[in-house]
Amino acid sequence: MSEESKGAVLSAMGANIAIAAGKTVAGLLTGSAAMLAEAGHSFADTVNQVFLLVGINNAKHKADVRHPQGYGREAFFWSFVVAVTIFTAGAAFAFYEGIRTTFGEHNHHRSHSELIIGFGVLGMAFLFESVSLVVAVRTLLSEARKKGWSVRRYLSRSPNLVVKTVFFEDSAALAGLAIAALGLFISELTGNEIWDGIASIAIGVLLTAVAFMLGAQSRHLLLGESADDQTDAAIRAAVLGFADVRAIVRMMTIQTGVNTVVVTGELELKRELHTVEIEQLIAAIDARIGEEVPEVSTTFWELGRRSPTTAATLPPAS
Repeated sequence: MSEESKGAVLSAMGANIAIAAGKTVAGLLTGSAAMLAEAGHSFADTVNQVFLLVGINNAKHKADVRHPQGYGREAFFWSFVVAVTIFTAGAAFAFYEGIRTTFGEHNHHRSHSELIIGFGVLGMAFLFESVSLVVAVRTLLSEARKKGWSVRRYLSRSPNLVVKTVFFEDSAALAGLAIAALGLFISELTGNEIWDGIASIAIGVLLTAVAFMLGAQSRHLLLGESADDQTDAAIRAAVLGFADVRAIVRMMTIQTGVNTVVVTGELELKRELHTVEIEQLIAAIDARIGEEVPEVSTTFWELGRRSPTTAATLPPAS
């Protein structure tokens, strides 16, 4: 896990601590359901940043007897916890405040000073969240550039859930602030608190969408998602670059961490080799993979032969 990822998390945490306190005070003063929903959102985000840091630190632990493939999936697990927290602590609270305000009798009169504080806090929060989002976007662009990917592909396929979580949280935070400000403004303009409640419910819907999206990506990685197509192709090219390898009968990759991949496969050789020669060939293959695809941490190779049907459908080695 790069230091850029950790920096993005720390930046978001610093912003959220200050924002959560300000939103809470403004929400209590104005009685705005949307403002209180946003306060809950910021507190949830602050806790989430702690979870992400735990995942980053635990993922660095070296492999041991009990966990021979290391602790890389710690980052995936804690990202899943973040998704659950966004829904339970953020979205659920927003829905509660929204429903309470929409269907209850809450004719809250707000003074000019209370409105100034409320909109002032929203403006301050928007500024802080914008700074945090800039840091997250820079990190995301840097990570995508390293892999030669577009931002869209990085967001859909990268196993670095830490960077993506901070990006989606900050984006949702800015959208939530805009919704809260709009709800408060229309409520004051019409004198009807139902608009404030609707804004709070809309924030809940937004957080639910983010939670389920992050949860789905975490689930795939925790279940053992394969490496991306680019990594798979690079491994195959490295293996088939050896003259003694006729074909890759089968190969499977598993993403075991943000920057770690385990490979297992079966190779068909062009000629009979002695045991020592086979060992030397496998060692040479692993060495080349290590150079060309550094995220591969472990490989398991077996020797075999393709069935006649498989041999007819697979292209010959170059």
